[in-house]
Amino acid sequence: MMLPARLIGLCLLVAVQTVPALEMGESCVTPRGEPGKCILFRECASLVELHSKPILMPSDTEFVMNSRCGQLNRKTLVCCADSGAVKTPTTPSSEDPVEKVSLLESPQCGIQLADRIYGGQITGVNEFPWTALLEYHEGGNVFRYHCGGSLINERYIVTAAHCIVGIPRRWKLHRVRLGEWDISTENDCLDDVCAQNPPIDLDIEKIITHRSYDTRDQSKNNDIALLRLNRTVDISDTVRPICLPWTSSLRNRTHIGYETVAAGWGKTETDSSSEKKLKVNLNVTTLEECNMMYRRSGVTLKPTHLCAGGMRGKDTCSGDSGGPLMRQIFGGWYLIGVVSFGPQKCGTARMPGVYVNVADYVDWIQDNMESY
Repeated sequence: MMLPARLIGLCLLVAVQTVPALEMGESCVTPRGEPGKCILFRECASLVELHSKPILMPSDTEFVMNSRCGQLNRKTLVCCADSGAVKTPTTPSSEDPVEKVSLLESPQCGIQLADRIYGGQITGVNEFPWTALLEYHEGGNVFRYHCGGSLINERYIVTAAHCIVGIPRRWKLHRVRLGEWDISTENDCLDDVCAQNPPIDLDIEKIITHRSYDTRDQSKNNDIALLRLNRTVDISDTVRPICLPWTSSLRNRTHIGYETVAAGWGKTETDSSSEKKLKVNLNVTTLEECNMMYRRSGVTLKPTHLCAGGMRGKDTCSGDSGGPLMRQIFGGWYLIGVVSFGPQKCGTARMPGVYVNVADYVDWIQDNMESY
């Protein structure tokens, strides 16, 4: 396949049960029975501190989930104990997008309920629940998965442009599958852990590819696309969105030298591989180092690219074209890259994979999203 500012937009669990419909600033009672006020999550220091723990216990996640008390402009409000609130005004921060579709923030994205993290390449059944499979109609009665993507809210998938316009002429993108783990079975189980819900297949209402993407460009600049699903999806243990790096602090955050994760089924725009969802840990490398490796291939990389991997046997063979490159920041998972291309022989030593740098396309994503 050619193949540190403190986080404000922390990400927590999207609760499935009914949330009390309180207004901003109304009095409430916390899950521990303490008097409090219904405020934005990011203004509740005690809950932010709790969620910033390196390891979140299920009881921590459940406490924050049960603290939800309402919404304000699609941002979650939580019941914060009077002693735990930050004494700051509640006006929108300068980092909030203006007159655009709101991107998810705490506590609406980036949390997985994996019962355990498995070593090696196979993921847990509930691990990375935002990973999507793109199914193509190849003609006749032949339907196959060839690319991946990432759920970023209840209606949109981020994928690679080459998965839309770089496919064989006779193929047609058919639909999107969410909540999948093993495509060969109806019931997903690993040891004693089983998925509580079956995967869901969704039709695509609208496809938006970056207008500056050019299939003839070997460097695959602007290799990004959005899929608008035909309906909103129900959030569950196996289907939930990943966060986007939309605040200034996140956009400017360096990933070089940090470990990231790519996940998927090893699908490419022309090939298919694993039946179970895989993962691989990859270190982000400098653009200068990456350019040195690809120069002989006529590829010139820009800051809109990210490079990761380059260790023998470790590459996005374990991910998908269009799939996610992710990094966990203070407990929440963020989409930092989209699988674009890499060395022809996957896992080649000293040849990193190349990804779309999502931070540089957050504005494009917002500009091309419609309200639900």
